[in-house]
Amino acid sequence: MACCNVFSAMSQERTDSTGKILDEVVVTATRTENKISNVPLPMQVIGAQSINLSGSQKLIDILEMQSGLVIANNPLGTSLQGYPNPFGSGIQLQGLDPAYTLILLDGEPLTGRNAGIINLGRIAVGNIKQIEILKGPATSLYGSDALAGVINIISETPKNNYLDARLHYGTNNTLGITASTGIIKGNTVFEIFANRYSSDGYDLDKNIYGKTIDPYTDYSFSGKMISEWNDKNKLTLSGRFFTEKQFNNYMIYPDGQPSVVSGTSVETDESGFLKWNHKVNGKVNYHASVYVTGYSNDANAYLQKNDSLYENISLDQLLVRPELQFNIGAPKALFISGVGYNFEKINSSRYSSKKDMDSWYAFVQKQWQWKENFNIIAGARFDKNSIYNAQLSPKLALAYKINPSFILKGSIGAGFKAPDFRQQFLNFSNSLIGYTILGAKELGEGLIDLQNSGQLDKSVNITPYLNGVTLTPEKSIGINVGADYTFGNKAVWKLNLFRNDISNLIESYNLPFSKSNNQSIFSYKNLNKVFTEGIETNFSYKLDNHFSVFGGYQFLIAKDKDVIKEIKAGKLYKRDPETNVTTLVRIEEYKGLFNRSKHTANARIQYRNDNKGVTAFLAAKYRGRYGFSGLDDFQDGNEILDNEKEFVKGFVLMNATLSKQLGRHFELQGGVQNMLNYTNKTLMPNIYGRSYFINVNFKLEK
Repeated sequence: MACCNVFSAMSQERTDSTGKILDEVVVTATRTENKISNVPLPMQVIGAQSINLSGSQKLIDILEMQSGLVIANNPLGTSLQGYPNPFGSGIQLQGLDPAYTLILLDGEPLTGRNAGIINLGRIAVGNIKQIEILKGPATSLYGSDALAGVINIISETPKNNYLDARLHYGTNNTLGITASTGIIKGNTVFEIFANRYSSDGYDLDKNIYGKTIDPYTDYSFSGKMISEWNDKNKLTLSGRFFTEKQFNNYMIYPDGQPSVVSGTSVETDESGFLKWNHKVNGKVNYHASVYVTGYSNDANAYLQKNDSLYENISLDQLLVRPELQFNIGAPKALFISGVGYNFEKINSSRYSSKKDMDSWYAFVQKQWQWKENFNIIAGARFDKNSIYNAQLSPKLALAYKINPSFILKGSIGAGFKAPDFRQQFLNFSNSLIGYTILGAKELGEGLIDLQNSGQLDKSVNITPYLNGVTLTPEKSIGINVGADYTFGNKAVWKLNLFRNDISNLIESYNLPFSKSNNQSIFSYKNLNKVFTEGIETNFSYKLDNHFSVFGGYQFLIAKDKDVIKEIKAGKLYKRDPETNVTTLVRIEEYKGLFNRSKHTANARIQYRNDNKGVTAFLAAKYRGRYGFSGLDDFQDGNEILDNEKEFVKGFVLMNATLSKQLGRHFELQGGVQNMLNYTNKTLMPNIYGRSYFINVNFKLEK
């Protein structure tokens, strides 16, 4: 729903402020519709009600305030070390970086990752029915990229005819216009959605030329048709288009002299989806689908002094996925099996040539419900890729209902993340600084080209690298154990303990020689073993007919096993930057992986008065202190987090929204984001200071 009569929606939707949340229907955990109380996996659901109450316009603003989700920068060259990223921010889940979380839109994957990050700004929230978050390895159903979990954004399907519109205006001349319509004609449902969003950007550091975030304008369009031909056949057809144009302006210093560069970056994301469902009989049905999606990003920069092209960076990616899935049996004893094929092609200015890969996969899953108390799910997926070894990903999960109010849950599963195009085929030299990054399969040819062009001294022995490096998929074992407890119809408490052990971690590394300009050459190989473990707990409580409160907390430990091994063996040293005295690192000094907060928490208070047509929403998110590698005021030479001076202070984000119903069809919303005015121009450039917005919402429904 792009905008809605919030009070009508509240009366119809299962509220997440009572135990009724255990009856929410979800699809992500099992690939079929299931009540959340029957899913023995850690699940979190964000409903349309919460999205609309927040007044937020972008998906990342919604996710940022949820339990166990942390906005994090992916490193430029590595997966888990925690350096700022020029490609933006993504979602860190159970201590694992954005590259390890699969992002789905109506069950199909989004493409176009830059340094492992998908720009979540590509998704407007106007027609989202709910967001389902599955935590822990999910590769037994979804394959690579789901090593940390899955975030599935499910769009609304109209239940009646409506016309819906929203106007948003906020700080930095931010303007959002949303419109959607749903039409039901006989057995066919149509939905059309459109959104325009623009901002003048902002500048967090007036001492640096150019803005922190440059001005941009984006457009989103989507359409859906669902036609039930009869009681056995249903056809679904949908399409989506997104484009964003950003206007760039910044300063460079070639040869030490300042020069202004300006240009544009254009990002485009489009997809089409076709699915046919057929019910053979009461216990057998299947669906066949085809999903095609394309992504492109084209950035041009020109020197203002002579309008000459300074740099062009382009990326085009295509994914084609046909799939067939069978569902056999009753819901309490359902067997699922499926096969599919992926064809991916990519063409980038940072690659030496066009690249493609293909894979096929098969999955099975069996669900048993025994004596109404036990629910067991067992499954596995087999993936065979053209450029890396086949992978088998099993999973076992069970739930035991002690009584209708108390459910115990546990799961264990294997996950994997395949080496991506970037890690395999990247061939990029930074024009401003001068370093070079070569993918594992491009290493040999890339070094030869550098020598032939005079960028690498002829005396450097590159023979050991001529055959490149063979990367193997990263692997993990994830364990989740928890409980859900419902206190009458007033409150719900959830607890989950998790542990993820990851091996064959693909990291960047410096080659032991430099280019002629004294800049580094980077490549990729399988290096470290890491683990993340912790506790996540959430509660919701309905105080009375007007007030509801929600809260959550996550405790996280994330460490590198190889670092621990080195410390215990007495092989890891640190140097005091003031005295230059070198000493051994003690095990208690090692604080873990960079960019991980041991403590995060969130809280939300909602007020609703249907008689007066008023709702209020106050939300806060705390991120505890976290380590950052490369702080200017401290360097001890060992590149691990082992000193208090390497920590960045924690912070709190707080948002508030007030809504008032005006007649039957209009609603007025006003709000403030980042009320406490937190900023960190270096490490959190995605967070602007205090900002304000106003929304005017209209809905006509028949």
